[in-house]
Amino acid sequence: MMESEEMSFGSISCVVSMQKTLRGCVLKIKSNLSSEIRKNFLTFAVCLSIVFAALLFRNWNIYPTVFADEYIYSKFSRLLPLSDSTIPGYVYLAIYSITNTCGDGFLSCARILNVLFFVAAAPFIYLTARRACTRGIASVIAFLSLLGPINSYTAYYMPEALYFFSFWLFTWFVLQLDNSSDSMAWSLGGILLGLSALVKPHSLFFLPAVVIYILYVSRKNGGDWILQAFRNAFFFIAFVFFTKLLFGYFLAGKSGITIFGPMYSSVASSTTSNFQRYLELFNVSAEILKGHVLAISLMFAMPIAFAINSSFNMISSKAEVKTDQKITFYTLAILASLILVTCLFTASVANTGPYETAARLHMRYYNFMLPLLLIIATSQLSLEPINGTLKWRAIAAFPIGATILYAVYTHLMPYTPSLVDSPELRGFTSNSTVFHVLSGISFVALAVWIYDARAGAKFFIYLFMPLSVFFSTTYVNQELRQRLIPDVYDKAGIFAKQHLSNEEISKLLIVGSDLSGLFRSLFYLDSTQASFEVIPEGTSYELSKIPVGKEWVLAIGDHLSRKEMPLQFPMNGFTLDRIVIVDFKKSSWPGVITKSRGLCSAEGWGRWSAGETVALEFAMPLPEKFAIQLVARAFGPNVGKEFMVHVGGITKNFKLNASHERRVIEFVNSQKDKTIKFDIPSPASPKDLGLSADERKLGIAFTELRIVPL
Repeated sequence: MMESEEMSFGSISCVVSMQKTLRGCVLKIKSNLSSEIRKNFLTFAVCLSIVFAALLFRNWNIYPTVFADEYIYSKFSRLLPLSDSTIPGYVYLAIYSITNTCGDGFLSCARILNVLFFVAAAPFIYLTARRACTRGIASVIAFLSLLGPINSYTAYYMPEALYFFSFWLFTWFVLQLDNSSDSMAWSLGGILLGLSALVKPHSLFFLPAVVIYILYVSRKNGGDWILQAFRNAFFFIAFVFFTKLLFGYFLAGKSGITIFGPMYSSVASSTTSNFQRYLELFNVSAEILKGHVLAISLMFAMPIAFAINSSFNMISSKAEVKTDQKITFYTLAILASLILVTCLFTASVANTGPYETAARLHMRYYNFMLPLLLIIATSQLSLEPINGTLKWRAIAAFPIGATILYAVYTHLMPYTPSLVDSPELRGFTSNSTVFHVLSGISFVALAVWIYDARAGAKFFIYLFMPLSVFFSTTYVNQELRQRLIPDVYDKAGIFAKQHLSNEEISKLLIVGSDLSGLFRSLFYLDSTQASFEVIPEGTSYELSKIPVGKEWVLAIGDHLSRKEMPLQFPMNGFTLDRIVIVDFKKSSWPGVITKSRGLCSAEGWGRWSAGETVALEFAMPLPEKFAIQLVARAFGPNVGKEFMVHVGGITKNFKLNASHERRVIEFVNSQKDKTIKFDIPSPASPKDLGLSADERKLGIAFTELRIVPL
């Protein structure tokens, strides 16, 4: 009993100790944050407000751009419960679910949230930079980070802006910890990373790098620091997964107890088939890695060379870890791990779709951390920079300089930077003259750094980076603003949303030849039940193959012949058609059937025929060639007997069993008749058969009838 009480008391003490540690840590951070920001609050706030307003203005009225991503995130955050999401970004999905309150303006509300979170990262970038440079330079870095091409992500219904904020909150906190920090402080860091992983699970990809960083900064000149370092790493890892799984369960139930979720798990499983697959992935990844090395060397040559040079001193040094060393090591570890994971991912999905190639550079999987390279560049402007000798700087810079020259010579061929995957590189390479000028300045900054590290850092920060940000952001904004003009997929989706009711949209099928465009049309419809089908350019869609449950077809492009269907809305570049469907569960069919006879009243499953004949007169002439797709069953003595159906002067026969089944009956309607008649072979009442007191003369149970043009 005493032992149990001691264990209970020890557990309570541990929890209390952790609470005190975390509370003290938070208060200390809050105090430091307040005092630092207060000194430049007015100027900082005004500048942030200007950036906030500028981004909102830039994003205003831009049509959706990134598909299928924007559709997927919109669907899982707004239209489905979190437990149904295949992407475990539950914190992002939960926060952005509030855009439902904006109605059809949900995209605009999402962009406001994006800009808010994106700009909110600035204080943490500033405070991180302040650990290595002066207030003025830290402010320059913060605003260069916000003004860079990465701000294009604020225009998308995607988690990148919130992810940007969560990464910099985590980075700012972790870089304050050192070998004097206890396990409870590192546990709080684990909580922050766990929450970031609930914005995008990609945060877990740099978990190994952070663990290595924890071991590095825990070094001491004396004492048993190794055991404490591993204890810190253990608590950090434990709280990352504890936070992710606990909050995942809280937000999404049992479905939330997952690491990467169904979507990313399926991608991962596809990379682990056999040895030949491993070899193929390795070869493709090596080629992709080459592209990322070229890109990073072009845009961040000087800080990369400095990081490589200083890493030799950091690893071999036995002295206490300095602030600039911590930031440099952290930057290298994060960048290296994320580039390797990115290369593996790109290789794993290469050639799996029309847009997935090994030439894509998915820099968006690590471009949120690129401001760290600016910070380590400015660390050389401090009083005691880690510069090494001219000889070692030249050795570190030589391969980087050669890489720049090779990138300029090849113009990064065959790699294809894009607005979404790699906005920084896209802006950098959009104009050939600007590309060569910026590449030349980057090379000169590297050369100056070899001769004089401090001068090279100034050249890079004060000349190259402002020019790079200005030109690359200008070209990215120009490309993004092209989406102010809707294309045919935008117009088709908007038209269908305005013309159809929510129930009709749920029965809509979109067909076209552009996969991303089809997702965009689907985005406007704002429905989880509307679907699409990709068909080759120049081919016609066979309406006889329309899926069960679909009544409307939105054909984008020349995929349906004009006047092919009774209810058709031909527009400029797309056609909205309605398959004629008679749902016998309904009480009437306005706009479809004008008169009917020989039918009983509607029931939950459909309608019975009443008497010897059923006649349906349609509002418009039936197609010249069409098929009746009938879902029905026969009653009593009619089972297995011949039913007759008439259109104009043509008669066809069919049989039905006692259970519901589908029958397809084709007609040529040369007279453009509007009426379909059914003859019932043996009408009988349940009373006549001794089944019930029902005296209705029944013969066939109608559930659904479709008119499909041939």
